[in-house]
Amino acid sequence: MSSAARPGAPEAGSLERFTVAAEAIVFGFPATPVELRIRRRAVSWRAGGAARRLVTFLLLTPLVAIVPPHAPWAIGAVTAGDLFARRRWLERFTLEEIRGACPKCGEPLRVKAARLRMPHAFACEACHDQSTLRLPAGALEEPSRPA
Repeated sequence: MSSAARPGAPEAGSLERFTVAAEAIVFGFPATPVELRIRRRAVSWRAGGAARRLVTFLLLTPLVAIVPPHAPWAIGAVTAGDLFARRRWLERFTLEEIRGACPKCGEPLRVKAARLRMPHAFACEACHDQSTLRLPAGALEEPSRPA
């Protein structure tokens, strides 16, 4: 049995999960404290995923280039491969969960797991207003505690 299959074992490509205290901000409303669960991604996970995406689209390029007009499809496949590979390579941290309330309506916040961007914007499912996360300086370099 591999270490990734055991309960409690770290997932392949992740260095650690940790929680960070942050604030959710909506313009015109007071910021609310939230707790984020973040996964730090290993270079091997990022590079492997980027390489798989790039190779997949490069293999797809000759197949789509058969369809007239030939050049736009081929260029589109190569460009899409580059875009998806770059997105995976830049994913140093994955935002997995937000625990807290929306600054506008007070409802619990929910997000899909996604690459943590700075600033990270997301929409409240209840009021559909756009919120932004504000993390303390250095929060991603020194995790507060393992999750």
